[in-house]
Amino acid sequence: MSVVYLYGFVPADAELPERGLLGVGDAPVELLPLDGFAAAIGRPDSAVYSAAPLEARTGDMEWMAEQGLRHEQVVAWFVDHSTIVPSRLLTLFSSDDALRDAVATSTEIRSDLERFTGTREWDLKIVWDPAVFAGHLAQVSDEVAELDRQIAEASPGKRFLLERKRKDIARTEGRVVARRLAVELLDDLREDSDESVLLPPPPDNAPVVLNAALLVRTQREPAVLARAAAARDRLGEIGLTVAFTGPWAPYRFTERSDG
Repeated sequence: MSVVYLYGFVPADAELPERGLLGVGDAPVELLPLDGFAAAIGRPDSAVYSAAPLEARTGDMEWMAEQGLRHEQVVAWFVDHSTIVPSRLLTLFSSDDALRDAVATSTEIRSDLERFTGTREWDLKIVWDPAVFAGHLAQVSDEVAELDRQIAEASPGKRFLLERKRKDIARTEGRVVARRLAVELLDDLREDSDESVLLPPPPDNAPVVLNAALLVRTQREPAVLARAAAARDRLGEIGLTVAFTGPWAPYRFTERSDG
């Protein structure tokens, strides 16, 4: 017996590759027609992909990683060739009818398919190196630039006190300035994006100063990538590492629980 594994929802006219597409559990991917759209599904063996056996394997990280890879390979195909409202890993239904019933009254799927048409998600993460950044802080902080001028002109005794003050400012204000520069870059990329979302901040002691996602139209991707590349070079020189990765399915812009 098999279960219905859901990868996501796609336009009604979506197609599969001529040679087929294998997904989780080596089950062929199918398109299940629904009301005005379709579901990208597979039918893996229920002896492995049902509640009890899955619960027993949740601690097997290698196995779970393999399932995630197979899931993403299917989702990525639709990202590159169509549009998809992606489902979470290991979203399962007992039958086609159970899936149909779960989405029978949903208007969000149709609206999301319209919203995501011609777009893909790109993720922005900016990490700072406090030691390197402190050495370049005068380039991006007027206060520190003025302090450096005073240090250069000060007598040895006063210079010692001013240098201690600079270290204190770098320690307390460095992250604030790094965050400001990161937000400025995000605002710049937003100009060529449809939507953006700030992701939950990391712990206070984490080196990540900004984590965000942008929904970008495919025809605007070259412009956004060029902006990100220029910022990566410019900010990298002062201790900020810019990672701009994608394209991905719009997971960050899908808030539903997928049935």
